[in-house]
Amino acid sequence: MIKIALKNIRLLEKISKIPVLKHFFILKISENFPEIKSELVLNKFYGDIWVNDKTSKKTEKNRFSDLNIPSFELMKENKNCIIHDIAVSNGISSNDFNKFLLKKKKKHEFYISDKFAEIKIKKGFITKAYDNENNLIFAYAGCFYAADKNIFFPLTVLLFKLIQKTEVPEKFDYNLLLLHPEVLKKMKKNEIKFINCDVFKTDISEKFTFVRAMNILNLGYFNEKKIKTAVANIKKSMKENAVLLVGRTNAKKINNASFFRKQNNKLVHLKDINEGSEIKNIILNL
Repeated sequence: MIKIALKNIRLLEKISKIPVLKHFFILKISENFPEIKSELVLNKFYGDIWVNDKTSKKTEKNRFSDLNIPSFELMKENKNCIIHDIAVSNGISSNDFNKFLLKKKKKHEFYISDKFAEIKIKKGFITKAYDNENNLIFAYAGCFYAADKNIFFPLTVLLFKLIQKTEVPEKFDYNLLLLHPEVLKKMKKNEIKFINCDVFKTDISEKFTFVRAMNILNLGYFNEKKIKTAVANIKKSMKENAVLLVGRTNAKKINNASFFRKQNNKLVHLKDINEGSEIKNIILNL
């Protein structure tokens, strides 16, 4: 059935619509995951992976297209721009930005990171998926789905709570990198480089000339103290005169964002897109 579905995209798309089956199916074909071409299947899978910080892995193509030109204008002065795109989810919006810069013939290095980009799988009658902090994300007991939210009936949550109490495996059978197949291909060509980075903990010193942090440092996710910690770490990772883009996509899919430049170890406001970032004042008061 697995081989048939890989060759029959309509069948794969139908299966991906069934919440209690699609994760099991994706895990079974994980070795062939980069071969999946259907955006419907990919979006359904990524959109329903919720990790420990209560964010999902969902993003979409052309999500930040209105930010490309102002970003490009602000990075023009750097002959070799070193970019860090933070919390990229499945990375497809990073791929869009990279392609835009290539069309503009802008010389650059492109790094992406996401704290929860990878899940660890332990196979068996109880198949369990963990994030990189060993938090259970979802599981299967036989064919029964277990998740930390009610899909159809309370059994999914009950199973999750019971499985969550079991010991974390010492070894896992394999890891699955939750990046879009297009991004994985670019990584193989070394056009895009993945780095392990936790914006709240990782120490990187004066490496990047352009940093983008979209839809991560939101007040709906983190309190002001946490956001200040993240921004301080980001600032440390930026070279003098480097540019920071930070913002949030609202419910109407409008990007409210702000640009800052690092000058004398301060982040100086440059310009706003639409309403600007909701954390602009927090950044300016650091």
